[in-house]
Amino acid sequence: MATFLLALIGAIVGLVAGFFAGALAGTLIASATHMSNFEGAAGYFAAACGLLGAPIGLFLGVWLALRLQGKHKGVGAAMTYSALSLGTLVAIAAGVIGLMLLLDDTLNRGTAKPQALFEIRLPPGTTIPENRRGIEVELNTDKNSSSAFFHDAWRKDGNRPVISGGVELAYRTTARLLVLKMKGEPDRLFKLKLPGRPGHSDDFGPWQSVDFVAEGAGEPRKATPADQYEIRYRSRDPNVEYTRPTIAFELNLPAATPLPDDFKSVAVKAVEAQNDMGGTISAETVRREDDRVTLGGVVQLAGDTHSLIAITLPNQPTWLFEIKLPPLTRITETIRYATTSPGDDQRTFGPWQDVASVRELGQTEARPAKPGDDVKFRYMLH
Repeated sequence: MATFLLALIGAIVGLVAGFFAGALAGTLIASATHMSNFEGAAGYFAAACGLLGAPIGLFLGVWLALRLQGKHKGVGAAMTYSALSLGTLVAIAAGVIGLMLLLDDTLNRGTAKPQALFEIRLPPGTTIPENRRGIEVELNTDKNSSSAFFHDAWRKDGNRPVISGGVELAYRTTARLLVLKMKGEPDRLFKLKLPGRPGHSDDFGPWQSVDFVAEGAGEPRKATPADQYEIRYRSRDPNVEYTRPTIAFELNLPAATPLPDDFKSVAVKAVEAQNDMGGTISAETVRREDDRVTLGGVVQLAGDTHSLIAITLPNQPTWLFEIKLPPLTRITETIRYATTSPGDDQRTFGPWQDVASVRELGQTEARPAKPGDDVKFRYMLH
């Protein structure tokens, strides 16, 4: 054990010395050869030399430590102890990083933060002003407070208005209170029953009654059945959504179908549970063949391998098409992306498929497709 500890100390000293010696040598070489410093080229070269010198320094440090001890002077022994020392240092570094991540309360450090998307259902007959003035929602935790954002479109559930929006979840904690503030009304407090590090969900949870009502300056009281405020919510992780497959598609219609002048007015959405992702149709893809017209576009799926693609032209019904991908699509696409150049990509559109269901103008529910719904759709992974 004493020999190993001595070798480990020599490895640490040699690793550090080797890196700085290599970096110094790289700097001198870059200076002597007048290497360009454009976009840090000389600096990158010096760092690369440092990384090259580090393992050499580690081996020399172990060899010198064993030699000073007077034992195991052979190169084979030095290589063995170098490998053991390197493995130990890697394990220690991994443990330190893991401990730092475990103790770090910040969620998704350096990437997009998760969100709690919510819907708050108000009592029957409640009137919401058109400009939404006097309505605020904020998240209070034991670590921070933050204001929520609202979605553009609010809806009604029967005669009950529904406020929808979201709030960023910045820290790992289970003490989360969502507070609804309406002018002239007491504050309503909802406990968000989410884990400290919530995972992504495409579905809202069940409706949950308000937990507390803050009337005046005193302590909030427990809510009663007469307090007809309810909430449902789901956690959204943008990093999960952004890694989902994207498809290129073509929509085939009768030639007589009226097309808009501005194709930005065409609504394209991928829908899965209560999650949706927006897509686009490009005017450059429009082509006419015989008695048909074809439009092309791109949309990212709202689920990992399944989505309904909803396409709505102005003053036309909404056509819905079902997309099902194989379960291992993400893995196979990652391999394909890593091993195939764009010039060798031989993917083509799949077969045409009929519309699955249709939502007529002014309707909220879709009906099953009929033989007269002459709309077709095909796609390929983008």
